[in-house]
Amino acid sequence: MGEPILAIDYGTFRASAAYVVDGQVELVRESASGAVSWPSSVFADGENLIVGTLAERRKRIWPAAYRGEVKRDLRREAPVVLDGRTYPPARLVTATMAALKSEAEAQLGGELPRAVVTIPAVYDPAGPLRRLMIGAAEAAGFVDVDLLAEPVAAAWAPLGAGRPHPGDLMLVYDLGGGTFDAALIAVGSSGRHEVIGHSSLFDCGGRDLDQLLFDEILSIHGPSLEPLLNPTGPGEVFQTAARRTRHELIDFARQLKHQLTDVPMVEDVFGPAGLLVGIDRERFVQLASPTLARTMACCQHLLDAADVPAEKLGGVLLVGGGSRMPVVADILSGKLGVATDWPPQQLFVPLEPELAVVRGAAAWAASVSTRRTVAARPSPVVQPARWEIPGGTATMVRWLAEPGARFEAGTVLARVRLADGSLFDLAAEASGSLLHTHARPGMAITEHDWIATTLPTSPMPLGQSRGNGNGGGGADLRGGTIERSHRPAHLVEVSMRASLTGHERDVTSCDFSPDGRLLATTSKDGIQLWDVNTGRSVDELAVPGRKSSVPNSCAFSPDGKLIAITGSDKTIRLFDVATRAETATFSGHKGPVYGVAFSPDGTLLATTSTDRTVKLWGVSTGKQIASLTGEHRGSIFGCAFSPDGRLLVSAGAEAIFLWDVALGENIMKVPGHTNFANGCAFSPDGLLLATTSNDGTRVTDVPTGTTTMTLGGSAQSCAFSPDGQLLATASTDDVARLWDVSTGVEVATLSGHSGTVMSCAFAPFGLLLATTSTDATARLWEIIYTR
Repeated sequence: MGEPILAIDYGTFRASAAYVVDGQVELVRESASGAVSWPSSVFADGENLIVGTLAERRKRIWPAAYRGEVKRDLRREAPVVLDGRTYPPARLVTATMAALKSEAEAQLGGELPRAVVTIPAVYDPAGPLRRLMIGAAEAAGFVDVDLLAEPVAAAWAPLGAGRPHPGDLMLVYDLGGGTFDAALIAVGSSGRHEVIGHSSLFDCGGRDLDQLLFDEILSIHGPSLEPLLNPTGPGEVFQTAARRTRHELIDFARQLKHQLTDVPMVEDVFGPAGLLVGIDRERFVQLASPTLARTMACCQHLLDAADVPAEKLGGVLLVGGGSRMPVVADILSGKLGVATDWPPQQLFVPLEPELAVVRGAAAWAASVSTRRTVAARPSPVVQPARWEIPGGTATMVRWLAEPGARFEAGTVLARVRLADGSLFDLAAEASGSLLHTHARPGMAITEHDWIATTLPTSPMPLGQSRGNGNGGGGADLRGGTIERSHRPAHLVEVSMRASLTGHERDVTSCDFSPDGRLLATTSKDGIQLWDVNTGRSVDELAVPGRKSSVPNSCAFSPDGKLIAITGSDKTIRLFDVATRAETATFSGHKGPVYGVAFSPDGTLLATTSTDRTVKLWGVSTGKQIASLTGEHRGSIFGCAFSPDGRLLVSAGAEAIFLWDVALGENIMKVPGHTNFANGCAFSPDGLLLATTSNDGTRVTDVPTGTTTMTLGGSAQSCAFSPDGQLLATASTDDVARLWDVSTGVEVATLSGHSGTVMSCAFAPFGLLLATTSTDATARLWEIIYTR
């Protein structure tokens, strides 16, 4: 029997699960209700946490011990109070997952050590919410936890005869109980779908439609309900009775909404008040249309951001219980033309939209045997082994084989977590023995790293004697004579050489002169030049008659004779370094100018602005040579030339682009970032491109355009060391970080600033790093390799 896996869709309002064994999928039914969709609710009964339908029932007795929609609490990070006790939100998630696991194992008759947990696509790969979901699942008893983006899971859902085709762009419209999520999916072959973009509304879901009906009932029947909702009399008894009635009325409103999905008019009795309530679908549509219009605006924003017109969509996949309402299809047809101007099969509707995510996650889990890679073919002698990893980088989760163990071809030796949160298995291509492991759990690895040393086709367990025909013994191959062909991460020592004080405002950028003797810094209070050896300010560059202009960034020319300063007055100014005099002013941008870079030969100057353009200027003439427009849709904050001067990268609020300098044409949109890119830098050999954003730092292989490394934490700026071995990032959490470029391992944290670190730059020789901060200082750091 194959490895059993439990797929879990933990939604804001409801949760569901399905276990997979040998490709067969079985939905998990709640014992209390027999339903396959459980309420995501928790009730505190003393020290015990009761979940699901039982929690829903008990809330009527004691509402203060009840909590629904726990998933929303994860974002708030504040403890949840139940009946006077406080609980971390993740603890409540664990309670539901543990109940799902227990019920599934009872139905299966065996253990389920592995789970696939679906998460919103909006969860940042480097953020805390993914870690919280993994931790909650592990606390529920799962050993291995995959994370799967909900829109990708939905795209795996059974759809019957009509299905999107590989290569199609599909919009996932997911109206759940508590939130709305839209995602643009590139449909891949064999289910290898990719999330192109996503957008969410956290206050727009089925619960909000329930509230509209709740308010409608109050507006009509308020006098009859007033004594129950606002009883007169002091004490907890009356307050509890009022909360109980409100819970019951919102549940009643939800039942009316569900009935209106199937019939045009509904009447029902609200028992606590003995009240006959009626509503028709037309009135509900009037109430719901403004809320649902927001979902369409969210979809349109997503398409605009991805630059995908609606007519290029291959279809729309309706997901979530809320999408069953006829009004959803009506609004879709009115806004995007789906189901009206398009052929009918372009609207994909699962038989049970509320179960599409869990069914899709189960189908994805059934493909687990295909999500593995084998080691690169080893030579007949002892050597380290490496694996091809989707996306190029991963985090080691655990080794499944111990050093000294023998293995057969196809044996899974290790399990890693990919950047998207899913687990991936590293298998052996041929039989052999595992000598050493070189990556510990939690370590970042790349497909270039040699993470294990193996001996192919070892005839016996390691450490035993091996006959040689003369009765001689063999050596113990676990000794220290085997050398790795790929070095471990660098070890460094960092010390602060100087703190440069003199600015009175945020210090926004810095740059070393080519000879390494001067450091230039910009701030709202001006531009200063510092002697690197002494750490003292040697001069301040003045902008005559422009006191209102705020300098944004600076760059020395390759020959060290000029320094360029960008400003809020829409200009770029060149200063003679020797005389400190302004020699030229470049005008042409229509907004504040931020990024600036000289070409390696010093003939061109590139600048970026909030006017969404990249401009190239002749340094000697001061004339604008080209304006690179039409690609960026927002402000552009950074730019950098490749070492050979052929390429230019521009980092903007919504995208990063590579340009051919000679042609002035965009040649690639750099993938990966989803939120406010700002910094960029090429490695000294030009083969790697580092970019920073609020969602972290990415390293891209320039020849192929593939992401080779993802480094966590919001960052403002980045710089490669002159030898290309280290990458520095300036972080929003008041520190700078040093990363080993080959391994992706953080090798040092530079602490000392008391505000956001805005920029960083390496001196042209040796390992001297400058950082600037909103604490009005710049700092110089000495770095020494110790390994």
